[in-house]
Amino acid sequence: MAVVTITDKVIMTGMGLRVRGFLLFIAFQTLATVMIVAIVNPFPSAALDVYARGIGVGLMWGVAAPLMLWTLSREEVSRVTPISQSHPLLVVILAVVLLGESLSLVESIAAALAIGGAILAALRLSDAGQIRLSGSLAYLGVAVVIIALAQILLKTVTDDLSFWHALALRSAGMSFMLLAINLRKDILVDLGRFMWSRRRFTTLAIDAGAATTSMALITFAIATGPVSIANAFASTTPLFVFLASMLLVWKTRLLREEIVDRLAVTQKLIAAGMVVGGLVLIAIA
Repeated sequence: MAVVTITDKVIMTGMGLRVRGFLLFIAFQTLATVMIVAIVNPFPSAALDVYARGIGVGLMWGVAAPLMLWTLSREEVSRVTPISQSHPLLVVILAVVLLGESLSLVESIAAALAIGGAILAALRLSDAGQIRLSGSLAYLGVAVVIIALAQILLKTVTDDLSFWHALALRSAGMSFMLLAINLRKDILVDLGRFMWSRRRFTTLAIDAGAATTSMALITFAIATGPVSIANAFASTTPLFVFLASMLLVWKTRLLREEIVDRLAVTQKLIAAGMVVGGLVLIAIA
């Protein structure tokens, strides 16, 4: 997910693909996923409500994705990611409340530590001691809540269907929502022009492959293990995004909007350490 997040940022801000054009591409990508799964591994018979819940997961992702990409296109990737990837940690809490899963004291402390790290990374601190939070991040917060609820609902689907079929249903709902919002002639033309370049097309194809693979692995983890712990491990993404963004700022000009003064880097490093500490505690527990 770290690679996908940074590549998404570069595609929108470095290569010039508009957010809605990117969302339309994702709609086609998820539609292709549904078709491939349906052909290779046809859907089994199951209760109608199971399929409704699976598609509902996708519809929720279809609402959250525009909010996430819109914020990512306007904010530093190293600040957006701790918030956008905090949904696994919110799922830890929701899983206990809604699914009856239990967490030990050590696991609870670990989750709280990782959440604290994510919050710290999202804050802007000034030398004067002021604390500021960008208004656009409020939309991201809404998306995080929606995704957390979607992940909880996904767990109920994987109890009755394989993770491949759960992934396909999620993709179906997400594709429907994104097509309904973004399938417009001007957006389609914009996407076509962007993909006409071989370099841009290759970058977009790699990003799509990485995104599909990561979502398949996350869905598999949720299907085969406790949803709270499976999602907590996904919170490693902010750490890798932080390290990769610092490297790209140092070696390239792809992330020119990143703030890398001493205070900002120190803040991000401490936040990353808190996230890692929380994950180590979870692994030990």
